[in-house]
Formats: sequence, C-alpha cells, structure tokens
Amino acid sequence: MSQEPKIPVDLTGVPETLLWTLFFRAQEAARPDALLQDPVAVDLVERIDYPFEARFNQGSGWAQWQALRALTFDQAIRGFLAEHPEGTVISLGEGLETQFWRVDNERLRWVGVDLPEVSGLRNQALPVSDRRTQVSASIIEDVWMRGIDDSKGLLITAQGLLMYLQRNQVHDLFRRCAQRWPGAQILWDGVPRWAIFATAKQGGATEDASMRPPAMSWWMDGREAKALPGVGQVRRLHPPKGRGMLFSRVLPVLERAPLVRANLLSVWSARF
Repeated sequence: MSQEPKIPVDLTGVPETLLWTLFFRAQEAARPDALLQDPVAVDLVERIDYPFEARFNQGSGWAQWQALRALTFDQAIRGFLAEHPEGTVISLGEGLETQFWRVDNERLRWVGVDLPEVSGLRNQALPVSDRRTQVSASIIEDVWMRGIDDSKGLLITAQGLLMYLQRNQVHDLFRRCAQRWPGAQILWDGVPRWAIFATAKQGGATEDASMRPPAMSWWMDGREAKALPGVGQVRRLHPPKGRGMLFSRVLPVLERAPLVRANLLSVWSARF
C-alpha cells in the first residue's frame, strides 16, 4: 500500500516561523512525559514535507518552553470558555497552531486569520470543523473584522505575531479592536527589548541550513502595557511549572521578580 503523499511547504521569513513553533510543540507532545497533549501537531510534522531537524535542530529546552507558552494560552482560553461556553475566539496569525483541537468544548466558534499562503496550508493540512472558519487576510486591514459574532463573548488571541509588527501597527490594531468590540478580551505574547536588537544583528544567510529568527520590531513590557490604547486590566500571565530545575523552580521565581521579568518572554491578557 502506498503512503499518502506529504504536504509540500514553501515558506520564508516570518511565515516560516509557524513551522518552528509547530516542530518544537510536536517534539514536546511526542514525549512520554509530555506537558502538552497535542497529537494533531505530532501528526502534522510527520505529514509535512520539510527538513524540520536540519532547519531548527533538536532542542528540548525550546520544546518545553513552546509547550509552556501554548499551555498558558490554553489555560486562558479555557477560562474564557468557562464563562462563555458558546463564545467566539479569533486567532490572529495562528500559522499551524493546533489550539482549536486542544481547547474545543464542542460549543465554541473559532475564526482563524492568516495570510493567504498560510490559510491555504491550514485548509490543506488540518481537519475541517463546522465551528471553525478560516479567513485569508492581513490583520492590519479591517476585512477580517466583518461578520464576527461577539454576542456570546469574544476573545482575540495573537500568539507569536505582534513582535513582527511595527509599534504603530500594534497600537492601531488594539485601537480598532477596542472601537469595534468594547468589552472583548485579548491575549497575546511579547518579547523583551533585547530580542529586538538580537534578531536585528542576526540578519543574513547562515553557513548551514539552519534558520535564524526573522528580525522583530515590537517589544512588550510593563511600560508598554500602560501605553496600549483602548485596553484596561492588563495582566501578565505566568506559565505553569515544567520539568527540571529551570522550568519548575527558576523560571517561576524569575517571572515574579520585577527587575528580571522585563527581560523574559511574556504572555499578556487585557480587556477592551
């Protein structure tokens, strides 16, 4: 019996990072002691024709961090669904994130928004659900905002996305969402200021086939939280404890140390 043909992928730049997060999430999910249960991600890595290991290398630390970040988002979404079981979740720039299948309560409505080439890949690679809609659009435009049902609660997520936008684009996104959906919630992650300079210096081709992170433009910290337009109740969310000394003991302490946490990757929540 012939095997099913693998799914070809040809992405570069920022869109290619969706394969990076997918690979490390699947690495963690494939472990016998996995923190994250994500069989859809494991299956995707096996079905996609892409040199994952050559491009991204093996990294148990990165895999566990990706899992903890995903779990932080999952927990926040489940909290929203506990209050709004038939609510709508808009996932901006979700790439090949498989969150819908991890948090699905069989009542929610989910809208994924991504660029056409990524939306096409999602439609080809992932299962179909009548409660999930895929929109091909740039988030800096308004077309994806049309026809959203927020009558039963609305949560917007942006995972691994906003740091690649300019600050004025991020602020404009928050402003437009606040004007259209007052009372809605938003969930996003951010990078510290040093990451902006680090990725800028890493630009250019590598000597081998490994991938370097694309340049980032927007950093997130407590000061920026106060500057975001249209939001209140901005909170920094803390990831759950992981395995090993670093993720079970050191990271939780650093997350709560005011002088240190500004230099860590972070997840945030706010209400418009």
